[in-house]
Amino acid sequence: MPFGKHIGFGRGGDLDVEIAGVVADTRNGSCSMPNGARQALPRSNAIATASSHAIFLLLCILMTNVGGAQGLAAQHTAERLTIDVPDPVLSDLSERLARTRWPDQLPGTGWTYGTDTAYLRELVSYWRNGFDWHAQEARLNEFEHYRAWVGGMRIHFVHTRSKDPDAIPLLLLHGWPSSFVQMLDIIPLLVDPAAHGLPSTPSFHVVAASLPGFGFSDIPARPGVGFATSADLMAELMHDVLNYSQYGVRGSDLGGNIVRQIALRHPDQVIGVHLTGMIGTADAEPPFTLAEQAFIEADAATQPERAYARLQMSKPQTLAHALNDSPTGLAAWIIEKFRAWSDSNGDIESRFTKDELLTNLMIYWVTGTAPSSVRMYFDFSREPLATGRIERPVGMLMSNKDLFPPAPREWGERFFNVERWVETDVGGHFLEWEEPELVARELQTFFRSITFER
Repeated sequence: MPFGKHIGFGRGGDLDVEIAGVVADTRNGSCSMPNGARQALPRSNAIATASSHAIFLLLCILMTNVGGAQGLAAQHTAERLTIDVPDPVLSDLSERLARTRWPDQLPGTGWTYGTDTAYLRELVSYWRNGFDWHAQEARLNEFEHYRAWVGGMRIHFVHTRSKDPDAIPLLLLHGWPSSFVQMLDIIPLLVDPAAHGLPSTPSFHVVAASLPGFGFSDIPARPGVGFATSADLMAELMHDVLNYSQYGVRGSDLGGNIVRQIALRHPDQVIGVHLTGMIGTADAEPPFTLAEQAFIEADAATQPERAYARLQMSKPQTLAHALNDSPTGLAAWIIEKFRAWSDSNGDIESRFTKDELLTNLMIYWVTGTAPSSVRMYFDFSREPLATGRIERPVGMLMSNKDLFPPAPREWGERFFNVERWVETDVGGHFLEWEEPELVARELQTFFRSITFER
């Protein structure tokens, strides 16, 4: 019987430990001996057989206890991550871009039918010949990246702590079609605001996480991981892994729905909730004020632009094949949203450089998470949610330039304990990226009002 020790992560972060052919499953404390090991036990000598069985029992006890402790520790430990995309992945990307089979486009239609092929050709050409992924990778690695086992999967996050002993822990969550990259420009402003011309307090310990199935977080291995499950994962990350007993939360797009669920499902952990807006008009009962009725009508007018969501909520796997196989197709699906939803006035590069757009696309491409990111729409539209009014303090910062219209305050007060309500004429759907200083100042003002000034 070979003697050695192997410890490996199974699904969900549990540990399977093998010593001398004996396998201990730390998920349930069970212990087993493979058939080959059983056959190796001497059968002719009763004493030898009994001794072997005694050794087997002793190994089971030791391994289950030790493995169980290691499994528990592993689930509450964050490990450093360095982003390092293998060269074969980059070579394959370049080859796929070169083999793009371009569609025709009707003359003079521009973006009317969707992504403008002329602009996409320009972007793809730069992607192949000018974009320096290694430079962008180095910039990403200037931040401290981690992955932690929570709720049976690894969640990726950037964690940057302030030197201020009174700093407020703050969780930032992105949406689709964005990624954690959306939050990077705002992190230094929040961690050390005085160094960037902002008031010195409050400052923040910032956690910018990737949603399940996005970027460097694991792809869920089961159906049903929507807003409620994601909220539980993020609460476990903040509270159990990072040991923040209380923290603030800010989310945009899908991230906004998730932080709302955190506030409903884990209210004792949440200091305050900061949101970019409210998408949709469900769950509100008449009568409506004139402002609320105008909001309902404005929201209805955006429905043609939200056909992507109906597809992703109904048949995401159909779309997944195209997004996972063609980087040009992935770019077409995502880039059009950045142009339409941002404060770009139709000129996407007035808000985002090619390098920024492509870095965000690369997060989806190199991790193969475009399919799982759109699949979340199917899951969140079917997963049961916590309901009720959020009683933790809520601050709103909404842009009139977002595709999704800002709600009136009385609408928000139906669902939230509103402490601060701000509308702005600059920036669009990706406010942390488009107007990082504006968002940083608003976060300071909101959290100062609900913590230091009370």
